[in-house]
Amino acid sequence: MNRLRVGKLVFRDPVLLCGVVYLLLYFDASGFLRLGLLAAVLHELGHILVYCIQQRRLPVIEVTMTGFCMRTAGERFSPLQRFVLAAAGPAVNFALAGVWAVRFAQAATIRGSAFWAANLLTGLFNLLPIPPLDGAQMAACAGALWRQKYGKCTQTAGNDCKTGTFGVK
Repeated sequence: MNRLRVGKLVFRDPVLLCGVVYLLLYFDASGFLRLGLLAAVLHELGHILVYCIQQRRLPVIEVTMTGFCMRTAGERFSPLQRFVLAAAGPAVNFALAGVWAVRFAQAATIRGSAFWAANLLTGLFNLLPIPPLDGAQMAACAGALWRQKYGKCTQTAGNDCKTGTFGVK
């Protein structure tokens, strides 16, 4: 696997990545892809800002064909910190979509509505509870916070072999 490291940025397969992005942007006559990429970058900047506030340093960011990824393996976060870190990206997208929705009242443009849609779709997509998306991380953190607060009450139901019934062990 070919990698290029520039400071805190790590590019995987940079030649292929640049070629694919070039072709996609070349054939993007509507400009919606550009707005979608902008929404994705702003989404990741939300995560990076919260990471910088929590850790007081920049994270290592890996850029791949499927998007951006912050390397946080081996770092210690409380469940609440991890939840806030995961929620920061969709929060930025929803905040920008809200600002653009207010701007619609003043003057609706095609580019403005496309930027609103790109942010709304990026935020909603990332809330899906599918790993490695933010929604899955938020659900896992919410579960950990629930277990911290309520203890044994959150154990999953299992088969009690003695009575033959399902219940909390």
